[in-house]
Amino acid sequence: MILSACSTYSTSSVQNLTEGNSPYISGDDIKNAETIEETDYYKIIDADLMYYYYIFDENHNVVKSGGPLNRKPHISMVNNHLLKFTLQSGTGIGTQWGYYYDTKADVFSRVFQSIYDQWDSKVAYGEAEKVIVRDIFDKTQYYQEISSFKTPFSEVAEPITNVKFVNNGTSIEVSYLIGVDYKEVAEIIKLKE
Repeated sequence: MILSACSTYSTSSVQNLTEGNSPYISGDDIKNAETIEETDYYKIIDADLMYYYYIFDENHNVVKSGGPLNRKPHISMVNNHLLKFTLQSGTGIGTQWGYYYDTKADVFSRVFQSIYDQWDSKVAYGEAEKVIVRDIFDKTQYYQEISSFKTPFSEVAEPITNVKFVNNGTSIEVSYLIGVDYKEVAEIIKLKE
């Protein structure tokens, strides 16, 4: 239900994304409902361990909603106009997905799997044994795939354990498992300009 609301290539106005969303339900409309997080840009409701969320534009209109979800979504403001939504559907980074919403531009990003980190207008996320760093909303503005590392990975399902932006966003530090003893090493990779 939620994934269908955000096309993987969508950078359209949010008005196209609200179709098929859950209608706005206040805490008063759901038995045993409790608002557990609320800001100017989002609200999360817990109703007997089922979660509903609402994302608002700068005029406090609902632009996206969802639920019931059996896991609590993680929603935060990355800066004064960029909202980040993530949901973990299992264990491991490979089961985490999310998207961003720019409240000023009124635009949603595509859905990203395995989000590691975000810096300014860039996101670092994972795909099979590689890291992709790209502009959150438009990959024609910035896109880089990193799949060559100094040491071969251990043979595990998810050898990359963490990625974070360093050096004011000019590089990323990739932590990954190597060898049969699964030793974790970190490698700093300078990003292209």
